[in-house]
Amino acid sequence: PANLPKVLAKYGATKVLLALGHAPRSRRSLVIRFLEQYPVVVQTIPAINDVVSGKAKIEEVRDVDIEDLLGRDEVAPDRQLLAECISKKTVMVTGAGGSIGSELCRQIVRLAPLKLLLVESSEYALYEIERELKRYMLKKDLNIELHAVVGSVQKQRRMAQVMRSFGVETVYHAAAYKHVPLVEQNVIEGIRNNVFGTWHAAEAAIEANVETFVLISTDKAVRPTNVMG
Repeated sequence: PANLPKVLAKYGATKVLLALGHAPRSRRSLVIRFLEQYPVVVQTIPAINDVVSGKAKIEEVRDVDIEDLLGRDEVAPDRQLLAECISKKTVMVTGAGGSIGSELCRQIVRLAPLKLLLVESSEYALYEIERELKRYMLKKDLNIELHAVVGSVQKQRRMAQVMRSFGVETVYHAAAYKHVPLVEQNVIEGIRNNVFGTWHAAEAAIEANVETFVLISTDKAVRPTNVMG
C-alpha cells in the first residue's frame, strides 16, 4: 500500500483490482480504507485457487462487499443455539420486511420452525418477503406454516391477540426505524415506533405467555447522546 500513491500518479490509474485471495477481512479492510483517499474505483477479483479449481472465472470482477469493510472476519451463527428457539416452534418476526427482519426470516426458515409469522406495517415489504420465502420453501421442499400479518408493534392489543391466536413461542423484535438522518428529522415518530413500539411488543409477549423475546436493535451503535441513542 505504501507504494500505491506513486504508482497511481505515474500511470494515472482510475481502477484498482484487489487480488487478495482468501486474505482475512482485517487485511482487506486496511487496504480498502487506505484507498479511500484516492479517486479510484475499487473492485475485487476471485482468488487464484478458485479460478484454478473452476469455482470462479478470472473475469468475475465485483464491487467491494460491505462485509469487506468490517475489519474482522464474520462470526458464523451458532445453529444449535438458534435452533433451541426456532426448530419445531412457532416464531414471530416483527419488522419482517425490513433489511434486518427479512434477513432474520431467511435464516429462520433454514432451521425448520413449525410456523413463521411475518409481522410488518408496510404491505409491500410484507408481500415481497412472503413471496421470496414461499419460493425458497418450495425449492427446498420445506413444510413450514407461513403467515403474513399486517400490523404495527405500536398496537399492543393487536400484537397480543396475534401471539395468542397462533401460540407464538419465540419473538424476534426487529421493527424499528433505523435510518439515522430520517429519525433525527422525525423525532416523535422515531420514539413512538422504536421506544413505545418495543415496550408494547414486550408487554404483549408477556400477556401472551411467549417463552422467548429477543430484541434486535441497531440503534445502540449510534452515539448515545443523539436521538437514536
